[in-house]
Amino acid sequence: MKIRCRRSSKNKGFILISVMISVTLLLTAATAFSWYARAEMKRAEAVSFIARSRSIAEIACKYASKKIAEDNNGYDSRSEPLYAYNGVLRSDIDGFVVEVAIEPLDDMIPINGILLPDKVTIRSEYSEAWDRIWENVGLPWLSAIVLDFIDADSSQKLEGSERSTSINRELSDIAELKLIDEINDGVLWGTKDIPVGLAGYLTVYGKEKVNINTASPQVIAIMDEKIDIAQARNFTALRMMYPIRSLDDLKKIPNIPVEVITKLSNVIAFESSYFRLNIKVSYGDEKERNFRIILERGNDTCSVVRWEE
Repeated sequence: MKIRCRRSSKNKGFILISVMISVTLLLTAATAFSWYARAEMKRAEAVSFIARSRSIAEIACKYASKKIAEDNNGYDSRSEPLYAYNGVLRSDIDGFVVEVAIEPLDDMIPINGILLPDKVTIRSEYSEAWDRIWENVGLPWLSAIVLDFIDADSSQKLEGSERSTSINRELSDIAELKLIDEINDGVLWGTKDIPVGLAGYLTVYGKEKVNINTASPQVIAIMDEKIDIAQARNFTALRMMYPIRSLDDLKKIPNIPVEVITKLSNVIAFESSYFRLNIKVSYGDEKERNFRIILERGNDTCSVVRWEE
């Protein structure tokens, strides 16, 4: 006798569902793998672009450094083609487009250079400007306190304060001033109530002098009460036509009192020791990377002191 086994409709349905689940899982896995592969490819391309753009920025930095080191005309001004506001060094390297803008600094009061070599006593030429800066940001009592913060000793100055946060050394970044409780982002960078913050007057990228060819009107005006902001703006317009190479050149500029020039002669420079490079590296229409580099010039060479990207 033959026995016939019939598969029930339930078994057929179960098998069909199992097959559909398997197919769905395979399709899901394939899709996931495809997305993963695509993401990994994009990540690899991004890493490659970052590495290649950085390499190209290094090449551009070396070229700009060479041009700066070769500039020995006795002054550094935005009136020069190399440093012009709209001047850009442009080049194509291996399919990448690189653009370099060079900005001479030493354009503000050097906070690390306001003290005499003893690193304790403020230079007399800067004492008036220093006090006026703190008045302008609404914190006049911090004038002596901040000197105690950055000077090399631990003795308290008259009206000053040696706090636990005092670093008693040169600043590596102007933002270190925020270690002082009274100084916040608004005081540092400015607000509607503080039109010019500390970062508009003070810089760590300077030695003992201010380059009179690059200083902003507010910096020029803050250096002596006999110079108002209108005179300072007039001066910054004239120097674009007549770059300043010496104190004699400076004395020829109208409305700048000779006694002020004499008083500030030891803290006025005509060249810059620091320069900022703004480098843009692009590839096609979608990929772009920006670099901001600070160079220090000395002995006919330039060295990198800060690299941001």
